[in-house]
Amino acid sequence: MTDTSRSNLPLLPEIWDQICSHLSKPSLLRLRLTSSKLYAIASPCAFRALRLDAYGSSAERFVNIAKSTKLRDFVRELTIDTWIGPEFRYNGNWTYNIPVPFMHALPYLRCFSKVTGLHLRFSEFCGDDDRELFTSCIEETWPFRYTVLDTIFHCITGIWTKGKQIEIDNQADLDEYEPEHLDDDLGIPPDQVIQIKELTISNLADYDDPFVYSSEAWRKLLCLPSLVDLKLLLACETDEGAPETAVFFPEKYEMFKDLPYTWFSSGLGENLRVLSLCYRDYWGWFPMMDFRDMGGDSPFPHLKVLALGNYVFSHEWQIDWFASVGKNNGSNGLEELYLDDCPILFQARQLGPLSSNYPGYPDADTVMARNWNPERYEYTMRWHHVLSKWATSMKGLKVFKMGHGEWSNTSATLAAVQRDEAYTYLDGDVLNQRISDNVHRNFACPELVGEDNGKEVFPRDKYLHGTGISQCRSSQLQYIKYDIGMGPSPYLETNHYSPAERGWAPEEGTLAKDDGAYELLIATTRTRALGSETRG
Repeated sequence: MTDTSRSNLPLLPEIWDQICSHLSKPSLLRLRLTSSKLYAIASPCAFRALRLDAYGSSAERFVNIAKSTKLRDFVRELTIDTWIGPEFRYNGNWTYNIPVPFMHALPYLRCFSKVTGLHLRFSEFCGDDDRELFTSCIEETWPFRYTVLDTIFHCITGIWTKGKQIEIDNQADLDEYEPEHLDDDLGIPPDQVIQIKELTISNLADYDDPFVYSSEAWRKLLCLPSLVDLKLLLACETDEGAPETAVFFPEKYEMFKDLPYTWFSSGLGENLRVLSLCYRDYWGWFPMMDFRDMGGDSPFPHLKVLALGNYVFSHEWQIDWFASVGKNNGSNGLEELYLDDCPILFQARQLGPLSSNYPGYPDADTVMARNWNPERYEYTMRWHHVLSKWATSMKGLKVFKMGHGEWSNTSATLAAVQRDEAYTYLDGDVLNQRISDNVHRNFACPELVGEDNGKEVFPRDKYLHGTGISQCRSSQLQYIKYDIGMGPSPYLETNHYSPAERGWAPEEGTLAKDDGAYELLIATTRTRALGSETRG
């Protein structure tokens, strides 16, 4: 927007920017039509956020904006969603057709050079479509997901070419899909790198994809100095017909074991300021992920915000590891820590023996062998051990939240968006799709609080951008046990053992100690936060 185009308007440009920032997209689009001057004012806000959906006319619109030299540079935030629309039922053995216009539109991502936030969304149903145990088909197969990811990564890192796309498509060899490879002259430098700051992925498959991790574009993505904010929600492969068998699907164990060397390799780990990592099942103990494999004595040296979902605590080393994160971030440690449904393991019945390399952790190969000799193990760590140490060792911590996030119940957010003009034209199923699977992004949003005669109170705008972690007592300071012989999940939650206003602990006396340690940590973080505000 030029100063000349705005100079004759009765308000200062800064005021117009503020006005536009509070208008809905339909209002902004109407404002553009009123005059050439207001067209120039409203356009940057109207096209700041853009979506590429896999149904309807979205792909055509996306390509048209990509080809427009006037509009594409306004785009700062881009969402790419593989969902093929409300008329299709996933995980239902319906005939799935690859969204061809969507796939052909993906290479046009390279036109949006000013994008700083990229949000990728896949189906929650993932897995090996050839696995005989499955009772329904997997629509978004591993080759499909690879094609989407590698195409996007090539566009971001400035190495996409028609030849590269042909290689990607040949490698994936998707059934019943005939790709088109166009030679569009889009007027952009062939080596243009998109300096994204934030990358979020919903329902990344719990699978170590060798084609993704061996890609040149993947390696370049991890080294982007601009990428400082990473939020991942990992999908969990399941079998609805026999959910208890999912524990024997080997891919997730390989993925979590390798995460320190794939997603969190040294280049990205050095740069991150914000990290959110959530999984649809419990992880950390089994599948095991050893955070100690990241960065030695100074993991994630510049990290300020860490959010984990369904992460299981079990060992003393974890207490010290969290306190060692972010030592070079200017605050001498993490500033914000969010624990969403992150319990402590107090008891396990697992196929033994346990790992000799990682004492106290299961050995994945032993479990996969299915030699039925379960053994019982006890774990002695309690929440008051963890929190009392963090109160003194996490010297930069100003925000600490633990509880239950918006994993499936999106009622508060849905109520908010249904009242907002920007979403009134959308079908209910479309709205649900857009606000779901965002638990890895919403951890810092306002938590759901307040009741009126037993009915939840949803303020008009409070939850418009998501609902954060609920900090009711039954969702805090949780303990969990594991039993390999139980189903549908071997993880057995204990927070339903007591009323909502109280917690639960494995033995008498622990509950009071946990509550006391929690209150001390909260008081410490609040005092520190107030001190920072005063100095600021």
